[in-house]
Amino acid sequence: MNAPTKIETGTMTSKGQVLIPKAMRDAAGLVPGRPYKVAISDAGKIEIAPLGFGPEDADERVRRMRKGILAIAGKFPNPDGLSTDDYMREIRGNYEP
Repeated sequence: MNAPTKIETGTMTSKGQVLIPKAMRDAAGLVPGRPYKVAISDAGKIEIAPLGFGPEDADERVRRMRKGILAIAGKFPNPDGLSTDDYMREIRGNYEP
């Protein structure tokens, strides 16, 4: 985690609620009604970030996509025995982007 460039202070409510200043919410990309994640490091630092924006989230998406692809790989045999490129040429013609 990078060193903070600005520090704000506040007080937690009796219900455990913490106000994140608007400038910091905006800088972090936190939006009302959108999911976020809270993490704590071994050093006790708390990090709040929008869900789906960190490198761990990207790694998890890639893992899920690969798992999905492997789950269907080989389940739809090509009855004509065409390669993917040949099949795409057949359905698209000789289209070149």
